[in-house]
Amino acid sequence: MPDMCCSDDALYSSGGKGSMRYLFLHGGHSQLPPPDNFSVEAKLLVQNTHGEIIFDDSPDQPTSQYQFINRTLKSVNGEEVTYIPKQLFVEKMLMNVSIPTLLFAEIPRDHADTPSSENVSYVTLLILGRTGVEQASFQDYEYLKSMLQLFVPRFGRAISRISDAYLPGDALNLSHEVASYMMVPSGDTNNLRTFLAMYAKRYMLKSSSEREVLERCLLHMLKMPFELSSAIRYGLILY
Repeated sequence: MPDMCCSDDALYSSGGKGSMRYLFLHGGHSQLPPPDNFSVEAKLLVQNTHGEIIFDDSPDQPTSQYQFINRTLKSVNGEEVTYIPKQLFVEKMLMNVSIPTLLFAEIPRDHADTPSSENVSYVTLLILGRTGVEQASFQDYEYLKSMLQLFVPRFGRAISRISDAYLPGDALNLSHEVASYMMVPSGDTNNLRTFLAMYAKRYMLKSSSEREVLERCLLHMLKMPFELSSAIRYGLILY
């Protein structure tokens, strides 16, 4: 892998402003080669800065089946692909991440192909299974489903408030700031508290305040942003 010097990389010199940045909320990149023909169990959502869903790949189903032929996406839930938001990005992620994975991507208006009057929208992609790879356990499935429902909308609203000011390398301060926005009482505060209790039970050995649990959770997510072209250039994405 090439030396990942940050000085000449647009993502790190500018914070990736204007580019498609993505964060792993759970999971990460994988370099296991997919077969030529395979299927992926996943959920694709697009939300605006208010946390409202503006695209759902299957509103009536918890997940969808993405079918690849010769490593090209051909159908979703048995129907020929006609429209997938940021299809190139989604295809690359479906092939090149670990199982299970939950990722969150920021899509600036210039890069967006979903109707929105806002400067950015957000893509959330949950990937639970892929042909040739062990499926997510029931425990992981339940945890990530809860994260998707209880954590992601509030996280997206908070990120949208500080996105322009964010530079990589400042994850500790960023986690403090995002936590402050997320902890402000609102109609779905109980959703966040429910998720934090799940996170603490799953990952933390000693009792901590909800704020401490949230900041630890955020620090894990925010410490490393990625951008598609940079990830391909550095060999994080191969297929």
